[in-house]
Amino acid sequence: ANVGDALDTLIGIYIEHSLNYLSKEMWRQAMAISTQLPDSLFGQTYTALDRELTRQISALIARLQQIGLVRPDIDGPAVGELIFNNMNMMFIEFVKRDEARIPELRAAIRRQNRVLVAAIGV
Repeated sequence: ANVGDALDTLIGIYIEHSLNYLSKEMWRQAMAISTQLPDSLFGQTYTALDRELTRQISALIARLQQIGLVRPDIDGPAVGELIFNNMNMMFIEFVKRDEARIPELRAAIRRQNRVLVAAIGV
């Protein structure tokens, strides 16, 4: 097992399933509503989902620390937040462009995560 593959697998689950239930246009609407009406039930649910995805990534980093693949001296939750925030921003940019495809999004996320993985790995 390695850190890059573990992250890529988890992020891949999120990305590969992102267009199963919502089109890019629907994602754009969902993002707009969650921003315009953050206190609405929809806005709160959307935010809770983002928090849960962040928690899952942070839990993965913590587990990788426990098994000795990630340096123990780093702030695991902060790294999880960084990874989620970057992935989320890249997903927003992906959703904005109808011609963008999932394989190119995945490749871009992998490329950027490689830098972080090199910094946190043992």
